[in-house]
Amino acid sequence: MSEWLPVIIIGFAIALVLGPVMWLKPNQRDTRLANLRGRAAREGITVQIQALPPALDEGTAAVYYYRWSDRKRLQIGWALQRQRVEHELNFAGNWDWRNGRAAPRPAWKYLHQLVTSIPNDSCAIIATDIGLGVQWRESGGEQVFAKLSSALAEYTPLIEETIRKSSPIKLPED
Repeated sequence: MSEWLPVIIIGFAIALVLGPVMWLKPNQRDTRLANLRGRAAREGITVQIQALPPALDEGTAAVYYYRWSDRKRLQIGWALQRQRVEHELNFAGNWDWRNGRAAPRPAWKYLHQLVTSIPNDSCAIIATDIGLGVQWRESGGEQVFAKLSSALAEYTPLIEETIRKSSPIKLPED
């Protein structure tokens, strides 16, 4: 038994060193999300983690923001959130405004189209000073990200122009 004691001690020491190292190694899901978010960054999309809409339980999901080309004079601060049930009083199917604050009406046409263009596991469409964002649970991988990215690239400029406040007309002084 005494000849096995050094082997057991060395094995225990190796386990003590390798255990925490292996525990810190990212799992397959973390690696996939890091790659997805890295691709988004390369395409100019900002990613932030935010709380899910109240109707969709507790937790968080990533919001992929496509930046505005000119952030001046935009009517922002509104969000469309997925609801649990579809209702005719909602904006579109099971999508409705957060806190009753709606986007300017000229943007509604493009928002209806955007709702049908984004991934099925999207949770919200958000307009902030960063840009137009879609909260997404990040399932489906690269193909679904490509769908999201192209929808944001197509509709953000259109929505941006419809939510821009027009400059006040200055009357000449007499």
